[in-house]
Amino acid sequence: MIPKTCINLSDQHSIALPTIGLGTYSILGADGKEAIRTAIDVGYCMFDTAVAYGNEAIVGEAIREKIRECNNLTRDDFFIISKLSGSYHRKDLVEKCCRMTLDRLGMDYVDLYLMHTPVALQSEKKCARNGTKPNAIDDSIAPTEAWLGLEQCYQEGLCRSIGVSNFNEHQINALLSDASIVPAVNQIECSIGFNQRPMRKFCQQQNILVMGYTPLGKQKLPFLQNNRLKEIARSVDKTTAQIDEGVVPIVKSIDRKRQQEN
Repeated sequence: MIPKTCINLSDQHSIALPTIGLGTYSILGADGKEAIRTAIDVGYCMFDTAVAYGNEAIVGEAIREKIRECNNLTRDDFFIISKLSGSYHRKDLVEKCCRMTLDRLGMDYVDLYLMHTPVALQSEKKCARNGTKPNAIDDSIAPTEAWLGLEQCYQEGLCRSIGVSNFNEHQINALLSDASIVPAVNQIECSIGFNQRPMRKFCQQQNILVMGYTPLGKQKLPFLQNNRLKEIARSVDKTTAQIDEGVVPIVKSIDRKRQQEN
């Protein structure tokens, strides 16, 4: 059984969530759905997806299938994370984006809805009108505008909690100056090789939980082969990949053995 931790909400409530989640970036198609089903069998119950990943539908299908197949599973057993698309940062579009996510997932709510990036992107129509490339940055929309839209989604019960992703300290402070709700989570790249210590300390001071994606690092940063880390791992009878950095890790693997190790 995966242990749980809590995220604290601005209204003094808290929500329990598993201390490890499965990231689904690039997990697509029938093989991807089967990998998610396998992860549920292994014990995962927190899944991280996003509009940008193009796989919300298969994540939802895999979970709903498992709920139908297993008498002891319900929607409440899962913690689902999704993220706002950068091209929906206008306040009047945020709820639309969130509802489209729920439709694709086949669910009534997500447990955590994140602003995927502080940077707004131009809509397809605006790119066509301006003759700019797809995903061009839209400097006319501040992150606070999208955040007000996320607050509205939370108030309407479309998500149980809201947070941000890829935000730095300055960007979070800008949100806090106008926000009614403090972000419950900041999801950032974080690993032993890229420990983000100042950012983690800041988030802790603001009562913001840090989720770390790419917790095992990148191929160009092979820190898991570090001799000192190997010594630490041997001393606690773990692999180097199992040495935790003190954040909630979002790991990714379609391989059952690696899912189990994580």
